[in-house]
Amino acid sequence: MTDARPPLLRRVHASARRVRLRFDGAVPEGTALAAFADRLASVEGVLRARVRPSTGSVILDLAQPPDAVLGTLAEAGIARIGDPPKPVPVGQAIQFGLLRADASLGARTSGALDLRTALGLFMLVAAMVQLSRGRIAGPATTLFMSAWSLLAAANR
Repeated sequence: MTDARPPLLRRVHASARRVRLRFDGAVPEGTALAAFADRLASVEGVLRARVRPSTGSVILDLAQPPDAVLGTLAEAGIARIGDPPKPVPVGQAIQFGLLRADASLGARTSGALDLRTALGLFMLVAAMVQLSRGRIAGPATTLFMSAWSLLAAANR
């Protein structure tokens, strides 16, 4: 038994005469996707409807303001329109990126190097460069101390 509910599209971006929506869930394939695009293009106020199966996006070029057209889509039962998902907090995104970088570095070096050690070694080299330039009191000392704390923490 198939689900008779229209697909949920989330608003990703809107300007005065264009809106980008993204499928929330499975993207229809082949002729079903083409038929869906035709249904969207038939709505009053829609000049052109383009679907991008690879990204799950729907781009509507409009003759009317986006809110009016999206309301018509929902009323006609062609699609349910939802707000975009809330963005991930920046701190979590950074932590996730660092964890991925650490895991990738470990995988590429067969566990011989982790991100903390690599950063410590980089700072150690930078400190030596600063030392060779005669900048002992400021940059070289700071970099040496940062490198030392990173490398010492990596061995705990």
